[in-house]
Amino acid sequence: MNTAKMDHGALRAVKQALRKSMRAKLAILPKDLVVKETQAVVNRLFAMPEYQRSRSISVYISMSTGEISTSAIIEDILGNNKRCYIPRCDGETMDMVRLTSLEDFRSLPLNKWQIPEPLLTEARENALDQDGLDLIIVPGLAFDKNGWRLGHGKGFGLFPRGDRYYDRYFAKVAEWSALSGRPLPVTIALSLSAQMVDGHVPREDFDQKPHFLLTPTGVIH
Repeated sequence: MNTAKMDHGALRAVKQALRKSMRAKLAILPKDLVVKETQAVVNRLFAMPEYQRSRSISVYISMSTGEISTSAIIEDILGNNKRCYIPRCDGETMDMVRLTSLEDFRSLPLNKWQIPEPLLTEARENALDQDGLDLIIVPGLAFDKNGWRLGHGKGFGLFPRGDRYYDRYFAKVAEWSALSGRPLPVTIALSLSAQMVDGHVPREDFDQKPHFLLTPTGVIH
């Protein structure tokens, strides 16, 4: 679908329709398929030089269904003495705060979406208060063959996968990198086969394309 000439309202409607259909599709995916595709995608990530040389990595904590599981990634980051940061949202903004160990990860409380997330009252190291990030592993709801992503959107309330959080965080990282003289982190998105769409995902001027998209069958960049 060509969305280049759509007005703002029409484009948002197309995005929301795709989000609705994709959520329904992902809700009925067989768990064994998700496990198999997760292993293929995670292996691709571990083989990438961009991942291997990164020392400071942020990664979303995956939901129980409908997306690539990131548990093995978190375990690998921590097991290789890399710094692991995860999202923490306060209702308006998102920061990436540090996980200190596998025990720390496994003891995180569940938020209202049943996703592990550190409490706001806990004192935790913030990535941008230290040396920044080398790599950000980005969530998404739908992707196209050119590597563009569609996030969960503002319409998903305060859900920590929402575009509002990541758009604002990318802007914050860009400002931090400019002020500190550090390069922007590499961004990598992870996709199940079912999350890939024919044609193009609808996008707006502020949407950002990840540097890489990893799928069960290959790497798009």
